[in-house]
Amino acid sequence: MSEIFLRALQLTDLEATQKWHGDEDLYRTLAGPFRFVSLEAEQEWLQSKTRYSNQEVNMAICLAETRQPIGLISVREIDWISRRGHFTGLFIGDSEFHGKGFGTEALNLLLHHCFCDLGLNRIFGYALEDNEASLKMVQKCGFKIEGILKQHIFKDGVFIDAAIFGLCADEYFKIQDSRSKQ
Repeated sequence: MSEIFLRALQLTDLEATQKWHGDEDLYRTLAGPFRFVSLEAEQEWLQSKTRYSNQEVNMAICLAETRQPIGLISVREIDWISRRGHFTGLFIGDSEFHGKGFGTEALNLLLHHCFCDLGLNRIFGYALEDNEASLKMVQKCGFKIEGILKQHIFKDGVFIDAAIFGLCADEYFKIQDSRSKQ
């Protein structure tokens, strides 16, 4: 049985999301910049992410046993003509849940949703080139590193390279087929 599940973000997630978005240490490993966020700005952001959108999927990662949200995962910029989505992020918000495989499990659940439920053909994303944990996780889920985006991210006063990665549906289904035969 799975230790986590994904669900749509809810307005009741406000306390957790504001805590995570206010965590400077968490943002050190993420491509996006850290910003101080007011309660009002966080409410506005959460309201926008809980509205139905045909262009993005934003979900909370929750513990199965307690239903407690422990992180966020998103695919945005969905292009229905090319049937691709941009995996814009995943994070486990509280350090007590880091290193337990929840990120990998959440990404596998998201990929299943994207390829099996939504019928997308390709998911792509990028991560800081030196974020070995993130790159290892996406590769474990079947993504291939497709290249390096030179000086793609401005963080802590310097430009940093990002690794771009992608996974197509046919590759995903081959991986799933081989796992089911084991």
